[in-house]
Amino acid sequence: MKITNTGTREGAEVVQLYLGSPAAAEEPPKQLKGFEKVLLKPGEATTVAMKLDKSSFAAWDPEIHAWKVYPGTYPIMVGSSSRDIRLKSSFTIAK
Repeated sequence: MKITNTGTREGAEVVQLYLGSPAAAEEPPKQLKGFEKVLLKPGEATTVAMKLDKSSFAAWDPEIHAWKVYPGTYPIMVGSSSRDIRLKSSFTIAK
């Protein structure tokens, strides 16, 4: 995600990455999976990248008593808070 300070003063933003899960996982609609604080001077821009590992997609499966990555569509959201989402996309994990 590209962040730009369009103001006239130095500022900070906390970029937050949220992940949803397929319905079968029975997880909350948004879970915070990463964040990064960015300090920018006036007019300055930067790109924020965050990596997720396999455990970021896993949910507890009570039937097998283990963590499981459920197949299906995962919404991905980026914003400054859970109520201020600025980018949305999704991806699918096949069976």
